[in-house]
Amino acid sequence: MAQNELEQLRTSNRVVPVSKQDEGRGWSKISNSVYGYSYTPASEDGGFFISQPRQSFEMHKLSDGSLLIVGFTTAEYMDRLKSNGAQDVEVYPDPRGDYTKLVTIPHARIASSKALDRDDFNKLKVSLKPQG
Repeated sequence: MAQNELEQLRTSNRVVPVSKQDEGRGWSKISNSVYGYSYTPASEDGGFFISQPRQSFEMHKLSDGSLLIVGFTTAEYMDRLKSNGAQDVEVYPDPRGDYTKLVTIPHARIASSKALDRDDFNKLKVSLKPQG
């Protein structure tokens, strides 16, 4: 089911796989309207890769150049993401336990983040700025 949701999200966001020419380059330097995978989703300018390494996050660079982190979270965190206020959220790169809700996090909203928790399947914890 998660793969189906991801395909629908890619279609909705109008993104295609990152090109071989752009693979590994910082997202500020790659073409718009692409998706790829990254172990550094909350960094300032991480790279996109074509194939998905284990426990890496899917990222979408939209046609306007904005960046989304794609992950899985709980219903509670999903509701928090719908709010425009400052908040802390947690996501995994793959569905895990109660973290089954597919969400996107606008990269521009990240105020701070903790390093990926390698001991907890690369859980990402981020603090988000208010939106709007």
